[in-house]
Amino acid sequence: MFEQFERDYRDLVQKILEVGEYRQGRNGNTFSIFGATLVVDMRDSNKCPLLIGRKMFYKGIFGEVAAMLRMPTHINDFKRWGCNYWDQWADKDGNINIDYGNLWRNFNGVDQLSELIDKLKNNPTDRRLLITGWKPDNLDKLSLPCCHLLYQWYVTNDGYLDMMWYQRSAYTMIGIGSDIVFASVMNIIIANEVGLKPGKITFVFGDTHIYAEHLDGANQYIDQYYQVQTRSYPTYFYFGSADNRAISFEPDDLTIDLYNPGEAIKFEVKA
Repeated sequence: MFEQFERDYRDLVQKILEVGEYRQGRNGNTFSIFGATLVVDMRDSNKCPLLIGRKMFYKGIFGEVAAMLRMPTHINDFKRWGCNYWDQWADKDGNINIDYGNLWRNFNGVDQLSELIDKLKNNPTDRRLLITGWKPDNLDKLSLPCCHLLYQWYVTNDGYLDMMWYQRSAYTMIGIGSDIVFASVMNIIIANEVGLKPGKITFVFGDTHIYAEHLDGANQYIDQYYQVQTRSYPTYFYFGSADNRAISFEPDDLTIDLYNPGEAIKFEVKA
């Protein structure tokens, strides 16, 4: 059932609040657990997995996908597409050095995304349908090492494209909700290019945490979820890019209708 993903997310938030270990980290203190999973089942549905327990500003996430597919190197590469939350990782001149997107398109000369598309079309049972964003010899040069870093796909016999998403560090109250949407967009546009239908996305999270400053907001989210849980989830329609290629995705290619969430909850972004 499509709605199960947010019930599981709500339960994850509750679990961290109840049993998360208190930890002092690089950019703040957190309550943390290690090893969590979520599944979003998009088979035979045009529903979009936007959280309804709090309002999400999804257009910026669509813009983030578009920017990363084009190998961003400057903050303006994000702002061009309406994504305005990467400023804090840029230098004074707006330059930004990340492996998100860049390694997908050029890992030592290998365009991993193009190779993935080719394999999905020509060898769909390949067990190497992978993209990685983790390059150990590059980590100390980056503005921010990848949090989500490994993606694998699986073509089912009945024509669905399933996806596995591994994330070393999961920023529960801001990041996970956005990452669910990000992954869903990725899977929709790739499935469209290779003639498949979006399937299940399985998220695997390593260090899964809530910042100490976000505890009140986390409890507010849980309260709001119970107030709105009977509402329907929004629907999406993907028009396809101009050339039907995933790398040409633009935010306006995807529309969202009937989004009726709880109110927005402000969380300070931890850089």
